[in-house]
Amino acid sequence: MKTTISILISSLFLLFLSNCTVNNNEKKSDGNTGNLLVGWSTQNITPDRTVLVAGQFPARLSEGVLDSLTVTAMVLESKGETSSERAIFVSCDIIGIKSELLTAVQNQLKDLLPEIKPEEIILNATHTHTAPLIGSETDSKSQYGIVLEAMSPTECLKYVSEKIALAVVNAWNGRKPGGISYGLGHAVVGHNRLSVNLAGKSQMYGNTNKPDFSHMEGFEDHTVNLLYTWDDKSNLTGVVINVPCPSQVTESLHQISADYWHETRLEVRERLGKDIYILPQCGSAGDQSPHIRIGEKAELRMQKMMFPDETEIGDRTVAHRKQIAVRIADAVMDVYPYVKDSIEWSPVVKNEMKVLDLSRRLISMSDVENSIKEAKVWGEKYQQMLSEIEKNPEITKKDRWYYEITSTYTQARRGQSVKERYELEKVQPELPVQINVVRIGDIVIANNPFELYLDYGERIKARSSATQTFIVQLSNGGYGYLPTSRSIAGGAYGAVPASTQVGPEGGQELVDSTLQMIDEVMK
Repeated sequence: MKTTISILISSLFLLFLSNCTVNNNEKKSDGNTGNLLVGWSTQNITPDRTVLVAGQFPARLSEGVLDSLTVTAMVLESKGETSSERAIFVSCDIIGIKSELLTAVQNQLKDLLPEIKPEEIILNATHTHTAPLIGSETDSKSQYGIVLEAMSPTECLKYVSEKIALAVVNAWNGRKPGGISYGLGHAVVGHNRLSVNLAGKSQMYGNTNKPDFSHMEGFEDHTVNLLYTWDDKSNLTGVVINVPCPSQVTESLHQISADYWHETRLEVRERLGKDIYILPQCGSAGDQSPHIRIGEKAELRMQKMMFPDETEIGDRTVAHRKQIAVRIADAVMDVYPYVKDSIEWSPVVKNEMKVLDLSRRLISMSDVENSIKEAKVWGEKYQQMLSEIEKNPEITKKDRWYYEITSTYTQARRGQSVKERYELEKVQPELPVQINVVRIGDIVIANNPFELYLDYGERIKARSSATQTFIVQLSNGGYGYLPTSRSIAGGAYGAVPASTQVGPEGGQELVDSTLQMIDEVMK
């Protein structure tokens, strides 16, 4: 009798375990076979010829390659019974996304992937100051006032746009079932770059070690927004890393470089795997930079301890880039253990695009007059230097002989642009700009085409109805800085008329419209 009862109990126990195993397997199968498809790809866009390096007033001819430039594409597609929602993100190691580049990519993909809509493609720049000049110019004359032997901006445009299109095609063709998870980390990368004196005037990179230093002009944001992607077996495939800071530690180099994102990619892959895709995004950071403004001695000491083999230590060095990379990688790893257990296999994906008509910044006649005076002074200096070169061609045999004359020409051209904008706003008082807001589950990624001052991004994040909000500047266009009223009053670079097309009124319009779009996609 006891034996019969024991056998019965054992049988029931085995049946219970069997049912548990089946149920667990069913749950795992259901969880890992959702509606989401994920595709990744990357392309090397490092030029193999001398190029004009974008990002400074003087021209720079590239003098070799410090590290590679890349474009990285990520496709997210939510498959429905009758239709699909998708978003295609492409991060580019360049200074900005000109309209010519966006149009060139869209035109190529019309033929290569006709099923994709142009508005589904979102390009963003990391804002490295050591990448090729890309544009519609056939040589350097219109940009710098003289002809320099280098790959032209139009040639760079063709080269880079083809690589971006190829990355999108490969990512699209490589779509596989997968999932996403997200989290929020922290890393000190960006600093407000505008110092204010006791009289209330601000200056970009002004000296903070002087008696009349008062404070830094604005806020700093050390959050790191993170989006992780996974394959159907819960293996990590890639990470979107959103940092509110441009990639310009070693911004004055004549060498091609992705700046701190190069070291960051190396550091993250060292910890998570060499095949992990990394898509960098620059958050709202028009008044931010990675340059150390206060406490440089302490930072220098830490760099010496962290990287004893580095020959150069301090701000604007590779050691500083490595220090930033460690901080970002630490943020990625701090969040990683938690997001592994919160993968979403069927998140809602919505990609909404609108063209907003933002109020242009009104330029006064006094602004025009002052700019014309400055442009005249710079223009006369340029003509004098040009005359000296014509009289003495030996000048052009010196190393970097073109540096001063091209800087002078750029300053003259910059001043003249204020008058052109003054005339334009009479007939076109609003500037049309493309804005994308993408929902992925309970997060949103809000894109804009400006070097957006941090305050505007903070206003959006503070009022957003999403659980987590990624702001991406320099996306699908390039329209200069968008400064705050406070910064315009301070009068620093980035807030002067020559730097801006849209001012605080248009900035608030951007905030309100972006929030409205967020509410719509989160319904």
